[in-house]
Amino acid sequence: MQPVQELTVETITNPKIVRMYDYWSSKCAGRMMPSRSDIDALELRDCLGNLCLIEVTDDTPRRFRFRIDGSNLASLTGFDMTGKFVDQMPEPGYRDFVTALYERVVLTREPVFLANHEEWEGYGIEVVSATLPLSTYGFRVDGILDAVFPVRSLD
Repeated sequence: MQPVQELTVETITNPKIVRMYDYWSSKCAGRMMPSRSDIDALELRDCLGNLCLIEVTDDTPRRFRFRIDGSNLASLTGFDMTGKFVDQMPEPGYRDFVTALYERVVLTREPVFLANHEEWEGYGIEVVSATLPLSTYGFRVDGILDAVFPVRSLD
């Protein structure tokens, strides 16, 4: 993986990431983060193929299960993670990156915005992402909404 650029709410320029953050923020309703039940797929219809819905397990060590792996992302990576755990990802470097990202979101209870260059089977692409915490009861992160949008091909 290439170096990752971390973005802030103030430095996000990609309209899809801005939209995802604004949507997530609107669902907080005075709480630290929205719950999974606040997220309405119909409201995100145009983004669904680029969204992952992650369940955070109570296992020790903690695991992350893809409840939904967006069809555009599955096509891009060449593997569909729906129903599988992050630790089952076939590429070790990417698996470690995603695990660390999700752990960070769980521990900080804050969104993470990234721009980075990813490669799958020699194909390079620049992507932007918003990794957004979800909580059923308002404090402990038990879900993650991960939005990943390709910006441009690097080949």
